[in-house]
Amino acid sequence: MLVATSVLAISAPGIAVAAAAPDTQQVSTQNKPQHSRTRPSKKKKASTETPAQSSAPQSSAAAKQKKNKKNDKKAKPATESVSSNYRAFKINVPYAAFAIQNLAFEWQTSRSMTVDIPVMWSVSDLTDRHGIRTIAIQPEARWWPGANPGNGHFLGANISAGWFNVRWRDTRYQADGLPLLGAGISYGYRLNFTPNWGAEFNIGAGYAYMEYDRFYNIDNGAKIDRCSRHYFGLTRVGVSLVYRF
Repeated sequence: MLVATSVLAISAPGIAVAAAAPDTQQVSTQNKPQHSRTRPSKKKKASTETPAQSSAPQSSAAAKQKKNKKNDKKAKPATESVSSNYRAFKINVPYAAFAIQNLAFEWQTSRSMTVDIPVMWSVSDLTDRHGIRTIAIQPEARWWPGANPGNGHFLGANISAGWFNVRWRDTRYQADGLPLLGAGISYGYRLNFTPNWGAEFNIGAGYAYMEYDRFYNIDNGAKIDRCSRHYFGLTRVGVSLVYRF
């Protein structure tokens, strides 16, 4: 009996161990991760992208917005920046050589247009028998091909008005009543030496009408007659020094 009980006692732990073995294997198999259940979904993979990859669409969208803004700025009319465009003062050198003081101001009014307003005046004579006393104005609208005001070729259309008292040799010519009135067209070219300084060459032709009295060219000379004249020919000649600001 003692032997039997000892055999049972010895064999019992083995049976317990053998019986417990399947339980440990089952626990270990339960603790193993089940890949089919824990495999991340496609949405989770998208969330694992790097910051650079996720920001790529945003950066491309921002680049498109900047490009659109640049295109919008280019599409805006040039008249928004007229105040910072071409403006200049000018002196006509040949007029000044004949004792006719003059000053012109030109400014840009649109993408390819400018307005030039020269004013001429004289209060002195050339010699004892030759002199020009005058005050005149000749505004002109100018078109610049290539939309580049202040540089290169231009075409103009002008009107003119002036009063005069001219002594030449034996006769003095004096405007009376209506001033000299005229209109014409012109062609010119602007040559720039520096960003501020340049020269302008201009010639024009057209029509003018004037009424004037003729006098003997002496002190208190008697009136000879009254004349009127329709004139066709040169109405504008200039070689001007230009200062742009």
